[in-house]
Amino acid sequence: MPGSVIIVDRKVDVEDDSLFTCCRGSDFELEGLKMAEWLNAFSVNKGIAPQDIHIVNIQGNIGASAQIGRTRGLEQGVAKYGWDLLDQVSGEFTQAKGKEVMEAFLKKYDNINVVYCENDNEAFGAMEAIRAAGRRVGSDLAAGDIMILSFDGVSTESMDCVLKDEITCIGECNPLHGPRVEALIRILRRAGRKNSLMWKRDCMLMMILWSL
Repeated sequence: MPGSVIIVDRKVDVEDDSLFTCCRGSDFELEGLKMAEWLNAFSVNKGIAPQDIHIVNIQGNIGASAQIGRTRGLEQGVAKYGWDLLDQVSGEFTQAKGKEVMEAFLKKYDNINVVYCENDNEAFGAMEAIRAAGRRVGSDLAAGDIMILSFDGVSTESMDCVLKDEITCIGECNPLHGPRVEALIRILRRAGRKNSLMWKRDCMLMMILWSL
């Protein structure tokens, strides 16, 4: 496969898609949609009316495919279920910026009860800011908790936070692309085709091969 380029984890925005051979990554919009469905199921189970869900979104780096997809998923959930989306600001996928953004949100809005963080680092920062403001993280919204939702779930720290109800739900983003990329390279070699698209949906392997 001379000159083949395989893109891993993130999409690229190019006019000429012949510049790369294939993509291998996660469906970030689907992650966001699944998180929205989880939040709806949670609120229905707890008897919380849609208008009583007040969300702030700590976005990732603006323009990153993970940010675009996860933001779109949330916005579709808001449109579908009628939640109150108060604000969206980039936390740049970092703990420090996530804390800074959450501090600003808490000063601006007094009714936040759901924080949608587009990765775990932002969730850690949001948690710090909430506690520093004298508020409590958790899933008991009726008791005044602020519930944190996050994405990735690739560290023991984030998993520990779920067990302690500090992060209520994490949308997993499986980082183990290496073995699948190796399998894709082997398939491309055998197939002798130039273009391929391979995306992971809910940890299921999907391959589409076609000829130019």
